[in-house]
Amino acid sequence: MQQNETGCSFRAKAMDEDFMRKTFLLGAGLAVALLLASCADGGNSTPRSQQVWVPDGEPVTCITLRQIRSTHVVDDRTINFVMGSNRMFRNELPFACSGLGFSRAFKHNSRTGQLCSMDSITVVNGGRATGARCSLGRFQPMKPAPAAEPAAEPPAASN
Repeated sequence: MQQNETGCSFRAKAMDEDFMRKTFLLGAGLAVALLLASCADGGNSTPRSQQVWVPDGEPVTCITLRQIRSTHVVDDRTINFVMGSNRMFRNELPFACSGLGFSRAFKHNSRTGQLCSMDSITVVNGGRATGARCSLGRFQPMKPAPAAEPAAEPPAASN
């Protein structure tokens, strides 16, 4: 084995290059496997933000705060409260709440473990709750709409 001026053998350098090449190939293989796994459903999954939701039962007066995973302001009168992967409550405010649809942020005033239709929200502007104060409406349970069935093939024409 020959050594260079630093005392390292050339064989060690070749082994390092071999290790790097194998590591790169392993990483590339893993990336391809993940890409194929994400496409395994044939590209038929709909992102949650574009999923269609439909009413699921009668509106309720309150929802539990600790179960809220995220909120999405739709416009000046509509807020979606996402509870989990397949649960959401839509709140239609009794009146338009000025600036809510633009800022898409609000603060609630509930002092209990629940958010109820008698509570109010305040629109957050620039990180401060200085906007309009608005009453909440009742919470409509929602569920994802069933996936549309693929169109059936037309029957063959009979001769």
